[in-house]
Amino acid sequence: MPAPEETTAAAREFLADHPEAEDALATLVERDAQGEPWTFADISLDSGQFGELVARDLATSVDDGYRLANPDAIRAAIEAGPAAAGEDSAVAAEGSDVDTGGTADGGDAVSSRFPTTADVDALTLLGLVGTLFAVAGARLVAAPAVFQQGFVVSPANDTYFFRYWQERLAARADGIFDLGLFAEMGGAAGTRPLAHATNWWVTVLLGGVDAAPSVAAWLPVVASVCLGYLVYRTARLLTGDVRVALAAVLFYGLAPVNVVYTSVGFLDHQAHQYLWLGLLVATLTALGVDIARRIEDTDPQAAARAHARDARMWLVAIALAVSVAASAHAYGGSPLTFVPVAAVVGLRVALDVRRDLSPTYANAPLLAGLGLGAVGALGAHLALGWHESIAAVTPVLVAGGALVVVGLGELWRRVSLPPLALVAAEAVVAVGGLVAYARLRPGDIDRIRTRAADLFFREGITETVSLFSPDFAVVFGPLLQLGLGFYFAIAVLAVATWATARRYEPGWLVLVCFAWYYTLLATIQVRFAGQLAIMIAPFAGIGLVYLLSAIDIARPVAALGRGDDADSPPTRGRSSRGRPSRTGADSEPGGETAITSLALPEGTRLRGYLAATVALVLLFNLLLVPSLVGQTTHDRAQFDAALTADSHAEDVDREYPQNFVLSQWGDNRMYNYFVNGEARSYSYARSNYDQFLTATHPDEWYNRFQDRVGYVVVTERENAPPTESTYTTLYDGLGVGVNDTAATGHYQLLTATEEIRTFAVVPGATISVPEPSSVGVENGTVTATTTVTVPNSSGEVTATGTTFEYERHAAVSNGTATIRVAHPGEYQVGTQSVTVTNDAVHNGNQTVVQSG
Repeated sequence: MPAPEETTAAAREFLADHPEAEDALATLVERDAQGEPWTFADISLDSGQFGELVARDLATSVDDGYRLANPDAIRAAIEAGPAAAGEDSAVAAEGSDVDTGGTADGGDAVSSRFPTTADVDALTLLGLVGTLFAVAGARLVAAPAVFQQGFVVSPANDTYFFRYWQERLAARADGIFDLGLFAEMGGAAGTRPLAHATNWWVTVLLGGVDAAPSVAAWLPVVASVCLGYLVYRTARLLTGDVRVALAAVLFYGLAPVNVVYTSVGFLDHQAHQYLWLGLLVATLTALGVDIARRIEDTDPQAAARAHARDARMWLVAIALAVSVAASAHAYGGSPLTFVPVAAVVGLRVALDVRRDLSPTYANAPLLAGLGLGAVGALGAHLALGWHESIAAVTPVLVAGGALVVVGLGELWRRVSLPPLALVAAEAVVAVGGLVAYARLRPGDIDRIRTRAADLFFREGITETVSLFSPDFAVVFGPLLQLGLGFYFAIAVLAVATWATARRYEPGWLVLVCFAWYYTLLATIQVRFAGQLAIMIAPFAGIGLVYLLSAIDIARPVAALGRGDDADSPPTRGRSSRGRPSRTGADSEPGGETAITSLALPEGTRLRGYLAATVALVLLFNLLLVPSLVGQTTHDRAQFDAALTADSHAEDVDREYPQNFVLSQWGDNRMYNYFVNGEARSYSYARSNYDQFLTATHPDEWYNRFQDRVGYVVVTERENAPPTESTYTTLYDGLGVGVNDTAATGHYQLLTATEEIRTFAVVPGATISVPEPSSVGVENGTVTATTTVTVPNSSGEVTATGTTFEYERHAAVSNGTATIRVAHPGEYQVGTQSVTVTNDAVHNGNQTVVQSG
């Protein structure tokens, strides 16, 4: 419900637009004071006036008609008289989102709408804090699997690559002021230098290597909360509606795919990439919104000059520069980030020309931000050796192209050529620039082809499938990855696209371009759905509030309302509805009403409906997040397998590479991180593991390993290899010959759970039988038998940790037999017994069976 000050201001503006309605409104106040609802037929206002009364939240619907929202506030407005054009509203006096003024050149007529903490009432602040807690809470779903036995077990595989560099760089740093380390990061400077640099710097700041696990756990969550605040600011800048802004944070924060990539412990490039992308979009949006709001109250040229002279816009330009430079070095595919930036610049210049704005003035802070960011990106590449050249050059190309396009737009406006033709000319400029770049730097073009092949043709990884995969009937893929917010957003995005094409909306242009771009990329690979979740969040927020208003449990949403069409002449000081525009906190471009504070509906029933509707909309996200996050976490059995191998390696004094763990490549970095710390690559596992499992004789692979593998972890497979394979021998037969399989001589079973078998790869002890006949062997084959008791991963003897008979055979050759065994114990060989020690197994020693 609006505050009394808001109601008074709205009532005075209503009277300013309809002075003839003052007596009828006064009569209505007296009638409403009797406590009975009234209908349109009971009052003296015409239908248009009545409609505005409801639209301005002066009257609200009840069961049997209507009631005034706040009769005392409306009575105060009648006593104060109509609001004069340009007069500050009471809300603005209390601390509005827009400063007011009245200079003729537009320098102070409208200032940028950047709400401060002073502008936020207690309920709104509580809502913001609550939504940010929801962002953090969703990312803690993985906490039980991440925090195990005093360790931080990061989800997925690639996270351990980042933890590998985090710890090594932090160990080398002499403190947070060791600036030289930024230029000497070695392999970490290759494709994601800023992510690695941030990880080690924060680790050193918080205590050094000992703090590395905590940083790995909490840095993604903190970055996600910061991004949530940027989403809030962006949505509120565009809509002026705090409800939409808070809903946008929820839709972003609960998008399952985004939660997966930024959950607790997920120390990867995504948290960094998403945060800088959010700042990039927020700053571009802020620059666009500022110029659009200035045009409401002054002529276009004065508005453009005022925008270019505003010191705050240059602060935004600096933030834009930081986001550009950071985005260039945040991850390997950073050049993709700047494609929509180029589109925004080109289309915005065309909009400026259509609106008869000087592109030079209107885009001066934007050009400065892009230029400074490009210098920063290129400087980091040249001075620090960061990233590939193509990543550093791409922002330079975009900034240079933007400068050319602005100059072209300025010429276009002066000669009054059609704006649509300017878009075609910009496309020619872009193609010409790319051709020139290809001739000057052919090596970069080859690299682009390689990266494009990874984008379009890479297979075998879950995240490379399409968001609209036929496996999920096309339309259900977005539901699983993004939740219901996608369906709310796509409809509003279509409306926003139409509005941007028809009107001067440079702020909305940013989000429209980025949203469609990442929709296209997510159609190719679902990994980009994480970025898409950020872009569509404000659209989803609008859709939700529209739904709530449609069922009469929320005030109408004003965002993307009717404004001036592209062909209409620019207005000055007038709204699109023909009444004086308002520069207070409750005005938006096009004369729409902003909602700058939360207000719960009156009545317990309506509040219950509101809570139930919001919960229902978000229910799918709440249900989908745990299941999607669970696909990336490592369960207790997997981590226990890693600890078992680590403990064994310490007991037998194995060091890398003798303690390397061979496993399925998707888990390989996790195992090796905890066993030997070498989590830099999984290429060996990816190249050899499947071949190893499908081979028919596992002992023959011992020589191929050549001390490169110390442990093997075999997990259950849905599509198991053929019966006579290493997989069957080790997984079904446990390497000891159960279930009608052959026992092995180089794979010592350490633990066995329902889905995981962990083996130590050992030389194996040899049992030599120099005179088989003396121990009662007459048939040419000598057998050595013992019992092997294998505990499960918890160290207990259960159904998955029990005693097996381990039996190995050898043929007699030249009067002797040699049997290789992988387990210590007392072996029965014919009529004799012999003891094989654990040292003999791990050192390959020989034990001779004495004649009977």
